Amino acid sequence: MSKKKNLLVVIVNYGYDQLSYLNDMIIALRRFKKYNVKIVVNSNIPIEIAGIDKLNLFEKLEGFGFQDIFFKLKISKKWSGRLYDFNFLPMTCRKSIVDEIDEHDYFIYSENDHLWLEHHVDKFIEYEKILPENRIAGLIQYEFNKSGRYYPGYHSYFEWDYDSVEIHNNKVFAHFNNVHQACFLISKKQLKKICEMHDFTNFMSIKNIYSIKCKVNTDIYEDCGFKKLICVSDFEENIIHHIPNLYIDGSGSRKNLKSSSEQRMISAVEKILNNSNIN
Repeated sequence: MSKKKNLLVVIVNYGYDQLSYLNDMIIALRRFKKYNVKIVVNSNIPIEIAGIDKLNLFEKLEGFGFQDIFFKLKISKKWSGRLYDFNFLPMTCRKSIVDEIDEHDYFIYSENDHLWLEHHVDKFIEYEKILPENRIAGLIQYEFNKSGRYYPGYHSYFEWDYDSVEIHNNKVFAHFNNVHQACFLISKKQLKKICEMHDFTNFMSIKNIYSIKCKVNTDIYEDCGFKKLICVSDFEENIIHHIPNLYIDGSGSRKNLKSSSEQRMISAVEKILNNSNIN
């Protein structure tokens, strides 16, 4: 019998509003059977939720310092590591991952409201074996209500790159040009490759369109020598639920993204598969 792989999951939590979603995430992660799962949560508040292996508290902000000026002015892509704004709280998760790089085989970073399931990891491992080393498998977020699914990332000018289709082991992959998914999954091999290029704990692209909070995951796909691909052949297993379903109706401060409809995504996936020449 093969030895179970070790999986480190580092989740960022800010405030009390989404603790119920965090609890749902942890329940789902604790159901994993094929992996030894360690769950770390980086939070600005104390949390008492069963199933957390380690809680890192960042309750107080640090003052803005001279070393932060160059990053603030977008002259340097190196963040100082000083938590002078809680928008940097997700970045602390990168250090939590690097600190345990030798103890684990795979690493998940996630915001506290995405439902990770075991098949997400299964499929990632399958794809890593067949994809070129400069490719990395990713996911697409979805929400749902009684009228169907919605895909928050499929809005504005974001679109599938229909010229990016690749066939590997008779499976169809393509690039979706909104690389944000509020999370990432990488292997130890991929993480070490990134660490050879950057200081994983503090580099942040100053070129792309994404916010500081999003850059924690988007930079993995845009500034580390990897091209993010979605396995369209197994599309249903490569989508991840954004638990709050906030973007469907524009709840709170979120924008209404109903244009990101299920039919639009179905049509795009069918187009990619039909043009791939895979029967």
